[in-house]
Amino acid sequence: MEPVPDFKGLEKSVRKQKIVDTAIRVFHEKGFKAATLDDVARELGLTKAALYHYVVSKEDLLTTIYIQALESFFLNADDIGVRDLSPTEKLRLLIRNHISHIIIGNLPMFAVFFSEENQLPEDDFQKLREEKRKYTRVVQGIIEEGIRVGQFRPTDARLQAYAIIGMCNWLYKWYKPEDSPYSPDEIADHFIALLENGYIGGAGSDSRSMGVESMSRKRELFDTLKKESAHLGNLIEELEQFV
Repeated sequence: MEPVPDFKGLEKSVRKQKIVDTAIRVFHEKGFKAATLDDVARELGLTKAALYHYVVSKEDLLTTIYIQALESFFLNADDIGVRDLSPTEKLRLLIRNHISHIIIGNLPMFAVFFSEENQLPEDDFQKLREEKRKYTRVVQGIIEEGIRVGQFRPTDARLQAYAIIGMCNWLYKWYKPEDSPYSPDEIADHFIALLENGYIGGAGSDSRSMGVESMSRKRELFDTLKKESAHLGNLIEELEQFV
């Protein structure tokens, strides 16, 4: 990799981001334990002493990477969660955002994120866990809303959230932009279809679908019958006054 040209000529904020981006590449290629600040400095065309003007330690760099990764998780998620959309539309948007803008948009960073979290200092590790829980709660909240308004099948919302997040996160392991025959949109379409329709095809799928519709129809007829029965009871009481 070519050293960054005229590093000192860059603005301070740009220099810091260049250091973080370079550290992501080095940690991704070598692994955090094997990588050194010398490796990062060399890629930037700096001495290790010069690099210390910007970072305190290798661990400090790793924490910064995690902060930026978490920021990308919440960049659009909170906004999606409170939009004036149906729960179905919200969840579709959130899945697309997670696939395209979070994971695929930052593959090296999330390769580090998911493989090196046990290298964080304990305090930072606990903060990371809490931030992950917050993101899960955003997804869980959309699912609970969908169940409440009858758009989603009743289920364990937290477990469903874990399943969706896990499926999207695992892209970092197998998706290779240069080799994949699938675009991010195609992957999102497939994941959404799988979640919404399941994977059982043929007669089994039809019978299951009919079973769900049948139960819904029975419930609807039962509610109607209760209302009509109450109305009929009132009519009988009125008629009895004339007997």
